[in-house]
Amino acid sequence: MGYYYQQLSGDSGSGAKLGDFKSRVAAVGPQVGFIHKVSARWEAYLNVRAYGEFAAEHRTQGWNMFVTYVISHEAQPRSGGIK
Repeated sequence: MGYYYQQLSGDSGSGAKLGDFKSRVAAVGPQVGFIHKVSARWEAYLNVRAYGEFAAEHRTQGWNMFVTYVISHEAQPRSGGIK
């Protein structure tokens, strides 16, 4: 997995003391996800992502990590066909 960020318009306003510069960064890294049962009617999804950022211009670069945990009702099978 990965992403590329390119700022299209320069920063402006009263805080832009150094002018309007644009930033960019690229990132790549692994992602893994698991679905497991919490109970008879509930299931959960765990997702872990980590991105190493590089080729940065006017941005910091390094590692980012995201952890997502979602609990929801188990999907019920549909009965019958499309009507």
